[in-house]
Amino acid sequence: MSSTVQEIPLVFECQGSELIGMLHLPAVHAGRGMLSVVAGGPQYRGGVCRMQVNMARELAAAGVPVMRFDYRGLGDSEGDFRGFRDVGADLAAAVAAFQARVPQLREVVLWGGCDAASAVLINAWRLPAVTSLVLGNPWVHSTETSDGVAVQHYSQRIRDKDFWLKLLRLQYNPLPALATLVRRAASQLHPRPAGAAVPATGADDVNADFVGRMRQGMAGFRGEVLMLMSGRSLLSREFDQLVAERPAWQQAMAAPRRVVRQVLPDADQAFSTLDARRAVTALTLRWMQAPDQVHSHDPMDQP
Repeated sequence: MSSTVQEIPLVFECQGSELIGMLHLPAVHAGRGMLSVVAGGPQYRGGVCRMQVNMARELAAAGVPVMRFDYRGLGDSEGDFRGFRDVGADLAAAVAAFQARVPQLREVVLWGGCDAASAVLINAWRLPAVTSLVLGNPWVHSTETSDGVAVQHYSQRIRDKDFWLKLLRLQYNPLPALATLVRRAASQLHPRPAGAAVPATGADDVNADFVGRMRQGMAGFRGEVLMLMSGRSLLSREFDQLVAERPAWQQAMAAPRRVVRQVLPDADQAFSTLDARRAVTALTLRWMQAPDQVHSHDPMDQP
């Protein structure tokens, strides 16, 4: 860590619970800072493979103030964890604490991956201090979207010789694929009405239509958005499939002042490799310092 950067523990309140955070504060900084939002589940403010810690330190060394924190019920924070669908109060409290500790901040950028990106999309448009988002592989998982991606995957697999060899050797069970194809065909014959909720999967069903709330959030956000998408993530493809098939999502994606899409072809959903984490950090730093110099790029589209 640079000697010109302070790492300051923070304690702040959210609806009666004490939340724990860490502020990375450069001695000299601009008025644009980043609030790093952790994904749900058994994670805390360090992030997967300590990516949030390392990224915060690198950005702070370059003059960008960064704050990390734990939701209620995660890490060292008090309270009950409510799931990513219901962390609006946590985010609002964290933004307020960030501004209070760094009063020079004029802009707050929210950074989140997976369901943290989903939480950011749901809530950012209600936070006036937030002017920009960095979203890594937003989580929109449902049976409908996953089946669409799976069909594309199977259509590519059947062109591979290895697939047929495994099938003939009884090394591959085709029944799950057939079930997916049947569900997908049924959904195409009986399409969901425009604007209808996309059914979510999983036990945590506080609000099943979280995808609709994400779309509303994107439609209501007027700042800039950087999307970091992984080429090796089927969940990332689900988001792309959803946007491609839903006119309402296409309209929502056109609402922010600017949306920039960067694809990391060799990255997985969690950016778990060292190369992927370095690429994410480099892109995020450029976005924080000179967003106008970051443009959409998809190497997977190159011939």
